[in-house]
Amino acid sequence: MTHKDHLDEGRLSAEWEGDVEVLKSLRRNGDDARTRRPVDVRFVGPAENIQAFAKASGGWEVIQIVDLGDELALDVRRNQTTEDSAIRALTIDALAEEKKRGVRYDGWGTVAQKKKRWFGL
Repeated sequence: MTHKDHLDEGRLSAEWEGDVEVLKSLRRNGDDARTRRPVDVRFVGPAENIQAFAKASGGWEVIQIVDLGDELALDVRRNQTTEDSAIRALTIDALAEEKKRGVRYDGWGTVAQKKKRWFGL
């Protein structure tokens, strides 16, 4: 069994509700969900847990560690689309990391990518 097998379905559902709102906003701004782009994710927690996570990033590209005073934040990145299934998979992975590493998943963000238009001669 993996940490993904033990996800709290209520928590996943609550996170997905927020994800849907972000996805709607991206689409209103002309986002082409099929375009791969950087998607940033933030985790927050005790310094020792964040530092250990950063060292064993497990497929995430580490962007930075931010000192929040009594905790640290770890910003990581994945290149992917913003299609519903890709964002749901990202959220499931982030919640699994949260449980595995003793940190809190604090959400994701990205910039809308407009569909590229090609004009012929």
